[in-house]
Amino acid sequence: MKKLCLLLITVLFAIAVFSQPQKGYVYLKNGTILKGKYQYTEDLSKLQIESVGNLWIFKVDEIEKVTTNKAKLTNEFKEPVLNSPFALRTEIGVLAGNSGNSQSAPFSFSSSLNYTVIPKLSAGVGIGLEFLKETYLPAFVNIEYKLRNSWSTPYIFLKTGYEIPLEDSQQIYYGVQPYYSDSFMPWPYPNNYNQELDPKGGFMINPGIGYHRLFSSGFGMSFAFGYQFHRLSYTGENDYQLDIDYNRLTIKLGVIFN
Repeated sequence: MKKLCLLLITVLFAIAVFSQPQKGYVYLKNGTILKGKYQYTEDLSKLQIESVGNLWIFKVDEIEKVTTNKAKLTNEFKEPVLNSPFALRTEIGVLAGNSGNSQSAPFSFSSSLNYTVIPKLSAGVGIGLEFLKETYLPAFVNIEYKLRNSWSTPYIFLKTGYEIPLEDSQQIYYGVQPYYSDSFMPWPYPNNYNQELDPKGGFMINPGIGYHRLFSSGFGMSFAFGYQFHRLSYTGENDYQLDIDYNRLTIKLGVIFN
């Protein structure tokens, strides 16, 4: 009998406490945080909160937690619920090289669409624009791996593909020797010794590391840097070929849409 009375008193006390308005923070499962006076209904199945002059009523199963103090840690390390398994990352930056090079830091733009294969790994394809001696369109495969599946995380990436020239050569290349001449020939070279070469593009590879931050389930930003190697090929008269190798540091700022 005493145990029954004690249990009844405990239940009545709990109902009395929950039925009194209290100030605090209500965390909903959809990510919303409300600050104000909250109060449970008599059957404890719902919670009503008064905040900024508005009154909301939520079912208990819609609520993640209720606290009297705002948590210092937000959703930084929680798994983000994304709008789609596809993510579009658009980046702008420079291809930094030796200050002694012509075009020491040409502008670079790229955009890639990735599909989430597993929570931390995604793969996709992309295109861009790079302004070297000529304008090129890099078409590439992009693979990204996040170090943790959260709103804020470092990541590593690998891009590899082909640089496609979009215009004719803008430069006359000096010292282009015809196939029938030799550097030890005592007489002058023919008039086509200096000629404009035809750009053919070439292979590129760009590994690197970065950091991205999602501000919502559909929008975020990133910063990344890496190493890019690409070989550009040119052809000229009399089956002449010239290859120019670029070794560059890529520095890029990106915007993510999901």
